[in-house]
Amino acid sequence: MRELLEEARADARVVTIDRERFEEEDELGYVVAVGETLFMMLLIVDGSRFNGFSVLPIEDVSHIELPHPHAEFVESALRLRGEEVESAPEIDLSSMASAVRTAGRFAQLVTVHTEATDQGICQIGSIRGVDETNVRLITIDPDADWDDEIATIPLADVTRLDFGGGYEEALLLVGGPCPVPLLRSVE
Repeated sequence: MRELLEEARADARVVTIDRERFEEEDELGYVVAVGETLFMMLLIVDGSRFNGFSVLPIEDVSHIELPHPHAEFVESALRLRGEEVESAPEIDLSSMASAVRTAGRFAQLVTVHTEATDQGICQIGSIRGVDETNVRLITIDPDADWDDEIATIPLADVTRLDFGGGYEEALLLVGGPCPVPLLRSVE
């Protein structure tokens, strides 16, 4: 699977990623980086618009459609809409801990999915710390209200990490930046 993801990255074509273990719908986008065990996609949503990035374990991919059967249409629509991403953020894909840590430095909000233990449930928030066993974040709820306590998520449960998407952006617009100051950089 890693070789196919590398090919998708090198071809810079729209692909479909199937993670049938977790999702009913496939992910559409560009593979922008591939590590040993993780890869990162620039996501495309219905209506042919970019919607942030997703870091996923390679082992969770059940199928890749390379290129997507309607890649020309999707790419034309993105171009005609003026949808552009200057470059993918440099996210360390050497481990999920490193990916979460570097995404937390890049984005004010991240979405942490734990699909294997909580199907359909995710936590959205501002990263406050990452070690080899846990992610700590201040969460924001669907009404854009910030929690005042740190939530802890076991890294072993993290199956997906999203950031830079429209929903995270909307939460920040309404809720504002995290009111709990970060006293030192994310570790």
